Amino acid sequence: MKRLTLLMILTESLSKAEKRYFRLFANIQSGDKKYVYLFDLIDAKNTVDAVYAQFCKKYNNASFNMAVKHLYHTIMDCLIYLRRKQDIQTKIFAFITEADILFDRALFEEANETLNKAKNMAVKYEMYSLGSLARRSELTYLNATNFKNISERQLISKQMKIIEEMKYNRSSNLHSQLYDILKHRLFYKGYANSEKQKDSLNDLILSELNIVANNSYKGFETQKLHLLFQSTYYLDSGNYKMAIRFYRTLIDLFEENKHMILNPPIYYLQAITGILNSLRIASLYSEMPFFINKLKIIEHSDYAADFNLNVRALIFLYEFSCLFNTGDFIAAADLISKYDEDLLKNMSLLRLDIQLDLLINLTILNIATGDIKNARKHMKTIMSSGKLFYVLPAYRYVRLINLILQAESGNYDFFENEIKSIKRNIRYEKHLYITEKLLFKFIQNHYLLKDRKVREKLRRLFEKEVVKIRQNKYEQQLLVIFDFISWIQSKLTNRKFSEILAEKK
Repeated sequence: MKRLTLLMILTESLSKAEKRYFRLFANIQSGDKKYVYLFDLIDAKNTVDAVYAQFCKKYNNASFNMAVKHLYHTIMDCLIYLRRKQDIQTKIFAFITEADILFDRALFEEANETLNKAKNMAVKYEMYSLGSLARRSELTYLNATNFKNISERQLISKQMKIIEEMKYNRSSNLHSQLYDILKHRLFYKGYANSEKQKDSLNDLILSELNIVANNSYKGFETQKLHLLFQSTYYLDSGNYKMAIRFYRTLIDLFEENKHMILNPPIYYLQAITGILNSLRIASLYSEMPFFINKLKIIEHSDYAADFNLNVRALIFLYEFSCLFNTGDFIAAADLISKYDEDLLKNMSLLRLDIQLDLLINLTILNIATGDIKNARKHMKTIMSSGKLFYVLPAYRYVRLINLILQAESGNYDFFENEIKSIKRNIRYEKHLYITEKLLFKFIQNHYLLKDRKVREKLRRLFEKEVVKIRQNKYEQQLLVIFDFISWIQSKLTNRKFSEILAEKK
């Protein structure tokens, strides 16, 4: 059953074009077509048990494992063939393989022509490691033919070209290494929330500046990685103006070199989501639709189904953020209804961080609209996941939002132990936000809010802290998904949460 589950995930990830090609490929094959019937069962969204039962009902049990194996290999053959048309790296590999076959059959001229295609394509798309592989193959052919029709000078020139490409490749690898480390820190530790944490990035920024200063090669790949690093660094360190500036330059670079937006366009997507994250933290919601539309263009392109599904989820998250954080809860609820059928019901197919963000957004909307029952249901889904979401930075929001949910439910016995637990965990992470301290203090006094005099006293007490938080760039990072400060203000002033968010807009 494990292999069937893998096959079902693979089948569900196919785009319409990929499914269409599979059926065309299957139609021209002779012999038994049991694997096609298995494909139809999976494509009809049946469960694992239902697929097995229906297949065995039509055919005998012994045929099942063979059909699963055959279907898996057939789908992979189709995807590899299609990838050759869509993916540059696969195309270059295919040319190198084709040249090897031609050389083995003593078709030397044709082999060299094919290798030239691989080399030219590697240069055009700056895939120097593959270019070096093609050039190394060429030298192997020349050696096997005793360097026929080539002078020593030409031979040395070909060898030097490999060394030159190795230098370019090393430069790109150094940039990529630093960017990967920075992104890993950002993904698992979250944004820097103090000057001390910002300073911990100094080793990376100094290394990156050193690479830029000593790099003589200024191609697209190194520019792309340099801009990605700088924009991500400024976003992480709270300098949103500079982050937006670098992300805009990066997007311009991609759009001036459209042939470098590869399939799937992972780095181009990171550039767009980076600028959207910067705008969202800076509360520049009116600027976001322009870049959300760029995500929609990606979503409607013919990429793999699972990639497009994740892009669609990102579109929802940014659109929801624009509506929720400006107090338009009705439109936010309508947006959820719009995406429910094809997105929320396929949540398990999304990346873990996107799944968590979706569940958090559903929870906070339910809290904001007073639907505590559904808020508890979504919170339970998060909490029952075990350690699945626990390692993600966004889990910090979950525990704070859960405090608010328990307060709204009147479950005051929950607070003391949970706040102690959160503080222990945050102490391990070395920094507590001012917002968190304020929220803990407020939650512990939540039961007193019915008394108008006490509420007014708390409002005066918290007013100075609120001003500090609003002026602190690091504190804004904690308010990007749910504005805890506006929620506290709504409770202390007895005004609607949506009104306060709308005023902020």
